[in-house]
Amino acid sequence: MMNSKQMTTKLLSEIKNNFSAMAIASAVFIVFFVMFEVLISAESAKADAKLRVAASHYVATLKSKVDRELNTLLFVSNGLSSYLTIYHHELDHQRVQNVLADLYTRTNNVRNLAIAVGYTITYMYPIQSNEKAIGVDYRNLPQQWPKVKEAIDRHQGVLTGPLDLVQGGRGLIYRYPVYIDQKYWGLLSTVINSDAFFDSAFRPLLNDEFDFAIRDQHGKAVYGDSDLFHRQGAIISTSDFPDAAWEWVVLQKTEKAPQLIVIARLMGIVIAVLLSALVYFLLRERKMLTALAMHDSLTGLANRRLLDFRLEQALAHAKRFKRNLAILFVDIDHFKKLNDTYGHDVGDALLKVIATRLKSAIRDVDTVSRISGDEFVIVLDELNDINDANVVAGKIVHLFKEHAEVLGERVPMSVSIGVASFGQDGEETTKRLLKKADIALYEAKGAGRNQFRVFTEVEQKSLFDS
Repeated sequence: MMNSKQMTTKLLSEIKNNFSAMAIASAVFIVFFVMFEVLISAESAKADAKLRVAASHYVATLKSKVDRELNTLLFVSNGLSSYLTIYHHELDHQRVQNVLADLYTRTNNVRNLAIAVGYTITYMYPIQSNEKAIGVDYRNLPQQWPKVKEAIDRHQGVLTGPLDLVQGGRGLIYRYPVYIDQKYWGLLSTVINSDAFFDSAFRPLLNDEFDFAIRDQHGKAVYGDSDLFHRQGAIISTSDFPDAAWEWVVLQKTEKAPQLIVIARLMGIVIAVLLSALVYFLLRERKMLTALAMHDSLTGLANRRLLDFRLEQALAHAKRFKRNLAILFVDIDHFKKLNDTYGHDVGDALLKVIATRLKSAIRDVDTVSRISGDEFVIVLDELNDINDANVVAGKIVHLFKEHAEVLGERVPMSVSIGVASFGQDGEETTKRLLKKADIALYEAKGAGRNQFRVFTEVEQKSLFDS
């Protein structure tokens, strides 16, 4: 079982080996995530606009209903004003009470009708439960007098409330001044039971989609829960009724659109993650297949195919920029005997150790490849000095003088190396360069193994002339 350090090392190795695949997968995720966000934002804006249209239509319906109901009630004051204008000289108390009673029975949600002669409430219907209001002078009511005076000064009706009534309770009051021969005569008041009025007006319009409330210009609740004004998503508008400076708020009861948007956003993220993961695994698999096609499956070193490709590139580069290049042909001494002595499992493990030692002796820009069972070729590119290849060859020979600890066995090893170089001014092919390194290798073997030999052009020229 791996410890945390091993897991971290494995993770870092995974990131390093598949960085390009991760980068492309991340780009795919970002592209699809942004695309989904744009689509979701567009749908969200569309849903919000649709909601606002529906809310505006709903509040318009509510306002229209209230306006119709109020106009029906307030028409009573206009009719009563006409009666008083005609009969103000011969008012009989009982007759006036009868008129008020008749008007009262023709209306709904009216708590009482009152007539003030001058500023004093003189007539009231019904009298029961409203006795306290009779004889009251409006000028002595600080809460109501400003609106009374406003109606008198404006020569037109004014709607106020809901407010606390002298006779108890709360209600809407419509005050309509009566002028006779352009002189103020008195005031008509229609007191509306606000709770009953709004309940009867709104009951047919209540639904499961929207909540709504009304407040006055001072922020005091007229109808419903005034907290709706402070909630997110509230749609606020003002009253269209000229005498009621009210604010209306409409709020969706269940925020369906945000819930759908959250679900859509989560789905978008999931799809983007799945697509980016698919791209990552496809690219990683492609890289792995490419690596298998270009690398030795046992040691992970470059195979003959990749060696030919890199050697062609290195030689072309050396010719173009007049650089030094060298090839080391490495053979494990008596490897078949080692394999037979210690077994194939040890032999395979030994090849991995050999690959590790060879890689430790060269630079990252160099290439080490396994071209057959116990034969390796190293390409040393961009050498500062042609003799640097001899230094590397000597280093490798020295590394292999040390025994290898493999699967509990202590295995002695040595190598023979052939070195072939390409100078800055030479003309060469990869085939000839490999042939030269191979010739030098056989010289090293013939000289007793466990050493390296350098191909000498003058001495070996006859081998290429035949």
